[in-house]
Amino acid sequence: MTAPLTLFGGTFDPVHLGHLQVATEAARQADLDKVYLLPCHIPPHKAGPHASPAHRLAMLQRVCQEWPLFAVDDRELKQHRPSYTVETLRQCREQDSHRPIIFILGMDSLKSLNTWFHWQELMSLCHLLVCRRGNCEEDFNLDIQALLARHQTQDPDHLKRQPCGHILLADTSIISQSSSQVRQALMQGNTPALLPACVLAYIQQHQLYQGCKKTPASGRPC
Repeated sequence: MTAPLTLFGGTFDPVHLGHLQVATEAARQADLDKVYLLPCHIPPHKAGPHASPAHRLAMLQRVCQEWPLFAVDDRELKQHRPSYTVETLRQCREQDSHRPIIFILGMDSLKSLNTWFHWQELMSLCHLLVCRRGNCEEDFNLDIQALLARHQTQDPDHLKRQPCGHILLADTSIISQSSSQVRQALMQGNTPALLPACVLAYIQQHQLYQGCKKTPASGRPC
């Protein structure tokens, strides 16, 4: 069977080692050779990004030069509208109806998956590879409990042998710092430990996340 298409979606505002480490560990457990970072243009579930799409894309491209596991899929950045995962997955599935598609997400996202746009369709389009994040406990609501009862697997090979339909909970490191905390540290003039050197250099070069000035991406205060 064709190698899986593995997508890791997010705002990446900015991308940091928390994203990269857990995705790397999850990919290793599922024996995946390539993960496509999928930056969204406008996240439907939270406030708009502080950095512009062009800056967020540039930071991801710099990361991919140093981390060979990763590449960038910028299709959502080109849409200029809210980014819905199900629509992107439909697009991918139309391009290849038999190829396994794996979508990487955090445990916090899994817990709120039943609030996503057309969430019931997701398992007919992809597999879910779930990373733990922070101290997020596995206290699932009834919808997610039922979803796991139907689709959870303990065998990573299921994600490569079938096009869609399985959920694997990966045993990944617990990273407590989020992008919002990284931004806050930068705004206070500190250097967050979780920033790759290439990303920090780009942020400093372009003076991103500086104090509480208005940003080009949203025109709103930080």
